[in-house]
Order: sequence, then C-alpha cells, then structure tokens
Amino acid sequence: MLRTGSLWRPWRDGAFRVLALALGIAALALASVVLLRAELDQRFTIRSAEMLGGDLVLVGSEPPSDEQLALLSALDQGQVADFPTVLVHGDEMLLVSARAADAGYPVYGQLQQASGRFAPATPADTGPAAGEVWLADQALDRLGLAIGDTVQVGRQPLTLTAVIRQEPDQGAGFYSMSPRVLFNLADLDATGVLGPGTRVRHRLMLGGSAGDIATATTALDPVLRPDQRLRTLEDAASRTRGPLQQLTLWVSLGVLLVSLLCGAAIYLATSQRVRKRARMAALLRSFGARRGQVMQRLLGEEFIAVLPAVALGTLLGLGLIQILRAMMGWQAPLAAAPGDWIAVLAGPLVLWLAFALPRLSTLVRTPAMQVLNDRLSARPVSGIVELAAALGAPVILAALLTGSLTELGQLLLLLVVLGALLPALLWPLLKVLDIGSQRLPLAGRLAIRRLSRRPGLTLPLLASLTIAMAVLALAGQTGSQLLNDWRERLPEQAPNHFVFNLFEADLPRFHSWMADHGALPQPLYPVVRGRLTEINGVPVRDAVTKENEDAQRALNRDLILTEVTDTTLPDSNRVTDGDWPPAPGTVSVERELAVNLGLQRDDTVHFVTSQGTVAATISSIRDVDWDSFEPNFYFMFATDGLRSQDITWLTSFWLPPGDGARLAALLRDVPHLTVIDVNALLDQAQDIIGQASRATALLAVLLMAAAMLVLGAALLGAQAQRGRDNALLRTLGGDKQLIRRVTWLESLALGCAAGVCATLIMLAALYPLGQRLFAGALPWSGWLLLPLALGLLVAVTGVSLGARSRHQPALGLLRQE
Repeated sequence: MLRTGSLWRPWRDGAFRVLALALGIAALALASVVLLRAELDQRFTIRSAEMLGGDLVLVGSEPPSDEQLALLSALDQGQVADFPTVLVHGDEMLLVSARAADAGYPVYGQLQQASGRFAPATPADTGPAAGEVWLADQALDRLGLAIGDTVQVGRQPLTLTAVIRQEPDQGAGFYSMSPRVLFNLADLDATGVLGPGTRVRHRLMLGGSAGDIATATTALDPVLRPDQRLRTLEDAASRTRGPLQQLTLWVSLGVLLVSLLCGAAIYLATSQRVRKRARMAALLRSFGARRGQVMQRLLGEEFIAVLPAVALGTLLGLGLIQILRAMMGWQAPLAAAPGDWIAVLAGPLVLWLAFALPRLSTLVRTPAMQVLNDRLSARPVSGIVELAAALGAPVILAALLTGSLTELGQLLLLLVVLGALLPALLWPLLKVLDIGSQRLPLAGRLAIRRLSRRPGLTLPLLASLTIAMAVLALAGQTGSQLLNDWRERLPEQAPNHFVFNLFEADLPRFHSWMADHGALPQPLYPVVRGRLTEINGVPVRDAVTKENEDAQRALNRDLILTEVTDTTLPDSNRVTDGDWPPAPGTVSVERELAVNLGLQRDDTVHFVTSQGTVAATISSIRDVDWDSFEPNFYFMFATDGLRSQDITWLTSFWLPPGDGARLAALLRDVPHLTVIDVNALLDQAQDIIGQASRATALLAVLLMAAAMLVLGAALLGAQAQRGRDNALLRTLGGDKQLIRRVTWLESLALGCAAGVCATLIMLAALYPLGQRLFAGALPWSGWLLLPLALGLLVAVTGVSLGARSRHQPALGLLRQE
C-alpha cells in the first residue's frame, strides 16, 4: 500500500516535474481541442438542421398519412406546404411562392419578421396565426400594401400582420425567385388553390435525439409512398458545409497533432526519469523483489502523483472553453457527448501509459548487474519499438475522436511512418556528419562527435524536434490557408443581391439605379429555362436509369441555361475535360451532373424551351465551386448559342448598407424584376468565419505551447549529459572559449538539422495535403521558414540551458548519475 507521504516524493525530482508539466499541458490541450471540436460540430449541425428544416424531413407531393404521423408522434414536428400561387389585392395580382405552415414550424431556428416595411427585424418562434399572412418586402412594394391590409389567397382573404424577412430553412438557391408568402396551414383548404395537377411540395420536419431519428428513419422506410423521400441531416451537411467541413477536419487533425507533441514530451521526460530510477529498480530486484512488485512500486507512486497535474490541466481546458463560449455568445449547454468526456478524462492518462510504459519497462527488462555497473544503455531496435508503440496511441485516439481515419489516412500514415522510422533514417545521416566532421576545426569535431556518440539520446531528441517543428509548421500553413481560401470565397463586398427576370429594355434603367445608389455590379448572364429531353437522340427517360435519384431530380425540373458572353472561364469553374470556350454548336456541362446523367464529351443533348428546341454537342466538362457566392450553371452554351430563345438576364450586385427604400424604388420602376436579398445569409457566413478565425487562433496557441514543451523537455533531458561533457573538457584542459564554441555549435547543429528535416517533411506533405483540402498544390508561404526559425530558437535555448553546467565544479558534474 502506498503511504500518503510517498505520493509527493516524485515531485522532488526535476525530471518528474517536467513529466507532470507535459501531462498538464497534454490535458489542457486535449480538453480544449476536444471540447472545441464538439462545440463547432454542434453549431455546424444546428446550422445544417436549420437549413434542412429538421433532423429528418419527409418530402412528398401529398401530406403524410395518419399512419406515418402516428409512427413519428414521439418527435418534434412541423408541417409546411410550398407551392406557387397568385396573390390578389384589388385589381392587382402577383405570382408568389407561398408556404402554409402549422404551429410547429420552425422546428429549428427562428423566423425573422418586421412590423413594417422599413421596421427592424425581430425573431419569432412561430409563424402567423390562422387568418393572418406575412409577406416579403417585394410583395408589399409591388401591390402597394401596408400592415393591416387584406389580401386574397385563392378564395381566402387574409390580413397582413407582418413582413417576413428570413426563414431559417430559406436557402440561397435560384429556384425560389418569386416573393415569399407565409400563412397558417389551417387556412390552406379554405384557399382552394391545391387542385389536381398543382405543383406542391409537402414537408414534414422532424426533430429529436439521434437515437429517435434513427428509429424514425427505420420505421418510415417500409411505409414510404412512391412520391415520398427522406432527406437526412447528413445529406444537408454534405451540400452546405463546404469550407466548414474543411475546418472541422483541420480541428480534428489538431487532436492528433497535440497528442503527438505532448506524447513526445512525455517520452523524453520519462527517459530522464528512467535513468534516475534505474539504480533503485536494480537494488529492489537484487534484494529479491519480483518484477510485478517493482513495477507496482514505481508505477503506483507516479500514477497517483500525476493525477493532480492531469486534473488541473483538464480544468484549465474546460475553463478556457467556457471563456470562449462566453466571448462568442454560445448560451446552450456544453456540446460534448459522453465519448468526448471519456476522451477528455482518460486521454492524458492513456498518453502517459502509452509513452511512459514502454520506457519504464526497461527498468525490469535490463539486468540488475548491468545497471549497478553503470552500463545502462538504450538499444536502437528497442528505441524504435518504444517510439512506434507510443505513436500508436494518439493515432488510435484521433481516429476514435474524429471517426475519420479514412479522410486522415494520408497524413496519419505519413506521421506514423516518420515517427517510427525517423530515428532509424536519421542514424545514417548522423554517421555521415560524424565522418565529415573530421575536416572541421576542433570545436566543430567535438560538437558533432557529442551528437553521434550517444545515438540513444540524440536520435529520439532529433526525431522529436523534427516532428514538433514539422507538425507546427504544417498546422499553421493549413489553418491559415483554409481561412484565406474561405475569405476569398466570401470577400467583404460579396454580392448581397441577385436579380432575375431582367429584360434587354430594362438594362439602362437598372444600370442607372445602381450608379445612383453606389452598387457594385457583377457580370450579366443571359439565361433561358429549358428541360433536357434527349441524349444522343434517345429520350432522356430511357437513357437514364430510374435508380439514379440524383439524375431523376435533374430531369424533373427546368434547368437554367446560359451562353458564354466572355471567353474567360469564371473563377469558380475549372475545365477537367475538353476545351474552353465552347465552339459554335457546342455546350459545356458541369461534372457532377454529367456523371449522374452519364454524359460524356461529344454526346448530343436536346432541350425543350419556350421557343421550341435547342441542341448542342458537349465539348467540355467543368468542375464548379457551388460554395462561391457567384452565379453558376450546369450548361453553358457557345456565344449566340441561345440567340433564338426568349432570353432574360441574371446578375448580382453589392449594395451598401441602408434602408429598403432603395430597392422599393427599383421595383416600382421595374415591377416585373425579381430581387433576392441574401444579406442574412452573408451575415451568417461572416459570423461563422469570425468564429472559425478565433477558434483557429486558439488551436494555434495550443499547438505552439505543446511544441515549446517538447523543445523544453528535450533540451532539459540533454542538459545533464552536456554538462558532464563540458566538465570532461575542462578536466582535460579546455578553456571557456572552446567549451562555449562547442556548446554553440552542438546546439546549432541539432536545431538546424531538425529544422532542415522538418522543412523536407513539410515539403513532402504539402502536395497530398493540398490535393485533399484545397484541390491543388498549396502556395508557398512564410510557414516554410518556421522550422528553421525554431531551429535557431533551439540553439539559443540549448546554450542558455547549458550555461549553468559550464560554471559548476567539474568533479561534481562527473559524479552525477
């Protein structure tokens, strides 16, 4: 049994204090990163659920049956019906996109409504009551309405009580171009607008726990009608996250990086601890103690002694996340799941066991007589096995935390191979340096000889420094590039209004209005609505299999076609096959749609439009970045390829902040114009960018702290041996100048070698990392110089730590264990 006094005995040893500091920072880093990742995941999930309308949505052309509603009674529910209709006020009529919603809508998020045309928006938990209607700004402007007026929806008169500004599930797509109308689902039957053949989409939005949603999905599958389908949160997230998913991947990668860095520090500190406790272990075994008793005595004390450091680091990490939540205004309870808490609490101890146990086991594996005769030495093969075993723990931990071992496979494999084999790969380099140093002056020869003479100390130290520098530079490069890439997609003056139904005769008035109000115009795109009917002369229904749901969705709606007005390829497009621009009689097709429809170059496609048909041969396939706030198209015809069609113009512009009177004036002047205001979506995206930037800065600080800990632990571990070398030189007649030069050159060689190796690793990792995250090679940046800068820092720190040993008595240093 361990006595209370013995629990604090390890803290008297400087090596143990370094070990405890390593575990404390490991606990702080793991708690912060794991909890931060959970918070980001929850907010991304909530945003995706808001955009989808719920955790699960049942979509159909008819309302859900009573049997289906009974199966879903345990879940939060909200029903809506979306359809086009005509709004009537006096002698005026307006085509609108109507939504009838029950009291359960919205399931997630809030509606934004205003009490007047130019009044500020306020949140609302539910929509209008029965007998009421909310209209979008454009509907008020076109019909000349005011709050309190009555409008007719079909046969039902409704009272206008608010202006609808934003619905939580309202996306920025181009298919809801008419002004929005929201009224109560109880009034739907009375309107009489849903007759046979009406284009209506009924949606049942469901919310609940993950288990309840999974149960509901399983229960609904057998009773789905042919017109119904289920939309899941995973479907919505895969289409809407874009850069958010990349950031989540990078934060998940941060768990692995922090674990590796802290684990390396634990390994180095444990190595020093083993050297100091080897004689005690040998004495215990000489007096008849069994291996199990020796391990229990040594491990038992240290396990209990490290718990305060782990607890303190975990509490500091939790406090840091609470401060971050307060700064960002996150009021909900902590998002961490039970698995996250297990990782937070057990992760540091798992790291300690993984990195310390293989090293501590040498205390019982090394013969006692060899220890007592001061012949304790590390075997190279044993050192490689220990390091490989220690690196396996953070890899498995990161895989369990992220569930994305496949996505992280390239980098994980690279880090594991480097961590396990780097000491072995560096050994020949060290021998080459030793041989080459024979031509150097005395100070250079001694410095290199110190490093090459003790590979058991130099190789783990050099490998740890190399990995620390490499992962820190890669983390900074990746994180800064992700945010820069995101900001480039969403610049400060990104278009915040999209315009449809713009005719040729409207262009002078439209351009004059933009000039008067300081709007920044974007290119104009000619558009034609058309439906794909034939592929290579075969009816499209026969050419495409019914099992392909993505293809069926593309066939069941009109597509917006455009023609090339500028030979320059849009920034958000990239040709993957074929030539640009399209030649006369040809068309360029978006890659994902081409895959779904089985389209290839030289295929011929036919469309039906309002003016008849149009045909073209596919000349190129394009990758399209749908996350960009730019108009993008599935089909882009050659210049004048749509000349004979009914062309309208599509464009976008940025309008400075101000009141809605400016847009009202435009709509009064051009009443048939459709203007979509996406300011609310842009504000949400900018807010996410700000939060992501702060979260990335926090993660970078944690990575830097862990890297500095590795450097400190490594240099402190080498200090004792370096001091004995200095003492030996003084005993043999070396002066202070020689010792100072040797110390500087030794530290400089160690730091620069690690910096150069880290730079080479970073260069080797840039290409696959760029292909995975950025669809291309990463640009050059100043982060490539960070390993060399850290190498100089290692040299300065090594000299500083060695200053004390240069002034201690030589005899005392030579007698140290």
